[in-house]
Amino acid sequence: KVDFRSTSDAIAHGIETIYQDSALVTQLSIARNLFLGREPIKPPRFLNRMDQEAMNVVARDLLKQVGISKNIPPTTPIGSLSGGERQAVAIARAMHFDSDLIILDEPTNNLGVAETQGVLSFVRSARDSGHSCIFIAHNIHHVFQVVDRIVVMRRGKVVADDIDPKNTNVAEVERIITGMSDKEIHDAIVQGKQPQG
Repeated sequence: KVDFRSTSDAIAHGIETIYQDSALVTQLSIARNLFLGREPIKPPRFLNRMDQEAMNVVARDLLKQVGISKNIPPTTPIGSLSGGERQAVAIARAMHFDSDLIILDEPTNNLGVAETQGVLSFVRSARDSGHSCIFIAHNIHHVFQVVDRIVVMRRGKVVADDIDPKNTNVAEVERIITGMSDKEIHDAIVQGKQPQG
């Protein structure tokens, strides 16, 4: 068991979280958001001056890596980016600091198709390069595309652990999620109700 007292403790231990709302400061630039709290300092260090040019160079490279193909300057305020671009910046931050564990909380929520595929591609790439990812999502189809193992929680309790997506299907996992039979799920859909789970 590990006990972290702050976000800084978790980051120091190689854990990065990408939140649903991307947790970025809209008034600051892309580069500043990438390094927020971990800004490189220009020499002499005792003057404590941020190395803006170093941040901009790294930011340009990271934006390309996460699939932002438009030529967006790293000095652009986060507030002027689309939801997908903001999420890409949050992902770029996790990539740059080479986190051992990346927790993604609903990372594809409110994203377009292309932006969603970019996020899913990042998760696959992170996984394939030896990084552990916890992918928290309600979209079961996205889950099946990127995970090695599924854990289902219902109302705060683990109801299924260690489900191998290669040995099951979406319908079976949906039954576990909702705690309903196929007929109950079908009846709820026909009646226009969202299955509870």
